[in-house]
Amino acid sequence: MVKQKQSEGWTVERSDEREIQFTFGVVRFTHTLMYDSEGNPHYPFYEWIGFKAYDRRSPFVDVKVAEMAAETTYRELAHILNEWTAVSISHTTVGNIVKKVGKSQKEADAVSCPIVTLLQNSIKF
Repeated sequence: MVKQKQSEGWTVERSDEREIQFTFGVVRFTHTLMYDSEGNPHYPFYEWIGFKAYDRRSPFVDVKVAEMAAETTYRELAHILNEWTAVSISHTTVGNIVKKVGKSQKEADAVSCPIVTLLQNSIKF
């Protein structure tokens, strides 16, 4: 991937190490910071795989945490995950994940069903 981008005029700035939390554990890898011909920074691997630069967990982990949070307290869920799985997070992170997943679901619902969104926005409860 790096060679391909270099042939397109991109330059390599540096290689960085990252960790992403998956349900089976942490995956550590090295990715390359590159600049395109206009000087914009990119991590081609992240763009290819679909992660954002600030993502620390896989989307699947986030969805599963949000689903489990509906059944128990954030603090208890964090304790359970830390004790029984390879996922290590705090209760505050559980809350942030719930907000993030909720926002993503709301946006996906708006795209998939614009008439429902229009009706929801026009009706005041």
